[in-house]
Amino acid sequence: MKKLLFPLAALILVLAGCKSGEVAHEDEHGHEEPGHSESVELTPAAEEIAGIEVEPATLRPMQATLQVPGVVNSTTQGRAVVTPPVAGRIVTLSVQPGDKVTKGQTLAVIESSELALSWTSIAEAQRARDAASADLKREIAELSLAQTKLTAARTNLRRQQEFVKAGAYSQAPIQQAQSELNEAQSELLSVQQEQASHAEQFRRTENLFNDGLVSKADLEAARLELQQDEIRLDKAKSRVAQAKLTYEREKNISQKGLLNARELQTAEAEVRTAELERQRAEISVQSARAALANAQKAIGNAQASYRTYTGGGAASVGRVTLVAPIYGIVTHLDVTRGQAIDRTQALLEVENLESVWVTANVPEKDAAKIVKGASVSVHVSANPDQEFSGIVQVVAGRLDPKTRSIPVQCLIVDARGRLKPDMFATVHLGLGASQDSLSIPKSALVSEDHASYVFVKEGKGFEKREVKLGRSNETHVEILDGLETGEPVAIKGSFVLASEQKKDELKGHEH
Repeated sequence: MKKLLFPLAALILVLAGCKSGEVAHEDEHGHEEPGHSESVELTPAAEEIAGIEVEPATLRPMQATLQVPGVVNSTTQGRAVVTPPVAGRIVTLSVQPGDKVTKGQTLAVIESSELALSWTSIAEAQRARDAASADLKREIAELSLAQTKLTAARTNLRRQQEFVKAGAYSQAPIQQAQSELNEAQSELLSVQQEQASHAEQFRRTENLFNDGLVSKADLEAARLELQQDEIRLDKAKSRVAQAKLTYEREKNISQKGLLNARELQTAEAEVRTAELERQRAEISVQSARAALANAQKAIGNAQASYRTYTGGGAASVGRVTLVAPIYGIVTHLDVTRGQAIDRTQALLEVENLESVWVTANVPEKDAAKIVKGASVSVHVSANPDQEFSGIVQVVAGRLDPKTRSIPVQCLIVDARGRLKPDMFATVHLGLGASQDSLSIPKSALVSEDHASYVFVKEGKGFEKREVKLGRSNETHVEILDGLETGEPVAIKGSFVLASEQKKDELKGHEH
């Protein structure tokens, strides 16, 4: 308290020593008497102690404003309620109320049996897809083989058709029969030679047995070998006879010109068989492709169901990670680690207060003055020296029947977290177009008897001058008359000048 008394006492002493000009006196009719002016003169020291600041009256853009009350609210993009995409249990909780989070930051991890089952469905669908893919590859290989067989059969058919057209015939059957006959005859000759050798050996063994030089077992072995030669001889003779019949038949067919017809029929039959095989292979390929497409579709359906359960968040088997949908601050947290949750439960809220709505309540009589896009400035008691700028975004089309006012939504884009939801605000709404006008700060005004005055610096003193006011905003007021551009005006300390001027008036009346 003592610290405040000393400057105040010094100011009184300095002002008491100031030299004031003559003060105008009014007669009994209220008119100023000639030869008096309303001016106050202070020493430089007194001006400094009084905190007087002078600023020239200048032209600046001016726009009339309407002051109304308002309330701060979150924007629709600036508030997010986080709900779980699937029922389950919270196994990890990474944030607390008041924490700042970035978009995509992990908030919690949920464990869910539904999610695990959905993941199993995907795995089963993928296995079915792999099996269908393997079947398709196998069927395509079968189709390729069938196509190769058909191509070969058609080539052989064209060759046989050319033989028929040229009157030629194929030597392959008769040549094969001749070769078979030659082999059979060679085999018969070989068996006959072996039989003759074994018969001679048997006679010698028999003579030696009669002479007692070899055993009966040796004789029986020689006899058995000879018997086997007779069996082989019968088979060789039978083969030769069969080969001769085949050769004679093929020779007869060839001589009568029947060979080409048979070969042509055989080639045609082979083509038909190959075509049927290819058709069956094509049907199998189509069926395998349809099975693969169904398997792919089943995977897509299972994955879509899984994405529904995960809500688009990162997931692993039976767990899903919840992430922050926006940048902001965690304002509410209604769950704890280990808690069971369902899909309709709100877990937490995140608010981004970089930009906010301020809903201004405009009186019914002023509603027509407010237009979309008008400039706005907002003040709140929590930050009295801070001005927040914005624009009118929405003018409601219906009157609030309780307050008889029109709600006007204003977007404040530079709030930076300093405007909180549900704060009361003072809103200055711009009216009309902005124009360059002569204006001064409102702090320069002094009001007396329903009139407005300013103190203009003239030489060493300050002249009290009445001014006519025009439009005003939250900081400045337009001067319509009483001042010229560039004239220096006391914008701070006016109350000291006004007090000193009153004191001089009282002294003048005492004389």
